[in-house]
Amino acid sequence: MAIQHELSWSASRAGTFQSCPRKYYLDYYGSWLGWQQGGDPARRQAWVLKKMTRMPMLAGQIVHEAIEEWFIAKREGRAQPSRPEFIDGAVQRLRDDYQVSKQGKWRRRPAKMCHLAEHHYQEERIDEASGAAGTYGAQYKERIIASLEAFLDMPELAPAREADPSTWLACEDMTTFDFQGTRVFAIPDFAYRAEDGSVHIWDWKTGTPRAADEFQLQVYAGYAREKWNADPERVVGFDAYLPTREIVRVEPGAAGMDAALGRIAESIKEMTAVHFNADREDGDPDKFPMIEQGSECSSCNYRELCDRT
Repeated sequence: MAIQHELSWSASRAGTFQSCPRKYYLDYYGSWLGWQQGGDPARRQAWVLKKMTRMPMLAGQIVHEAIEEWFIAKREGRAQPSRPEFIDGAVQRLRDDYQVSKQGKWRRRPAKMCHLAEHHYQEERIDEASGAAGTYGAQYKERIIASLEAFLDMPELAPAREADPSTWLACEDMTTFDFQGTRVFAIPDFAYRAEDGSVHIWDWKTGTPRAADEFQLQVYAGYAREKWNADPERVVGFDAYLPTREIVRVEPGAAGMDAALGRIAESIKEMTAVHFNADREDGDPDKFPMIEQGSECSSCNYRELCDRT
């Protein structure tokens, strides 16, 4: 059965809606069906741009996938990678994906192969003649190494690393729950039920703290109440900023969960006001206005469509 266009909610989708309505339109409407060969060229162009990534996001994805694979090996009773295999494999993935992007191999499978915006827009930071590319790449190599070393070594993460698989509730699982008739996506990086019965939810971070991070954990806590019947007062969230080895603990309680669900309800209401079925129509992009040009535009995948290259 073909997937159908719908209005759903996630913390990242809501963040995009607030930060740039035009990017929101291109992410969730203007690029819809762009994967179809021979379809609307405008949608195809938007979809290819949507599928691009940037080095910060690529590094974060590699770290998440390495940790996920570490946990999966544990769950399946397989030998976990040695420390060098764990770290060197992730660094090699960064190198390989960089070359796939640089050589344009992504064109074979835009949804599956790495296409860096830095290459697409020929940014100075990946200029090899000047040596900028080496410096830029080393920054993310070091971020990956620091993050994975922190995961292996930090005593604060020991309860998560040592949790018995029988207690696990989530490990990068893409899951949803229904909220007032709208599907809400929640993808906890890792969650388990501790010995005292409390639910611990972990989010691995490779960037710097943001105000939205706590809200995301509150959403996950609400999901824990809905899906796992968790006691609201016994759900603990942790943002683990791996490169800096900083842990932020969040205990939202029932009040925090209700506040988060209230924010979701308001966000869905705002999105619904401009929603249309992209299976049937293109909609009016002007209802999703561009923001004034600023620093965020310089790292946006769609800047060629907004004439902000």
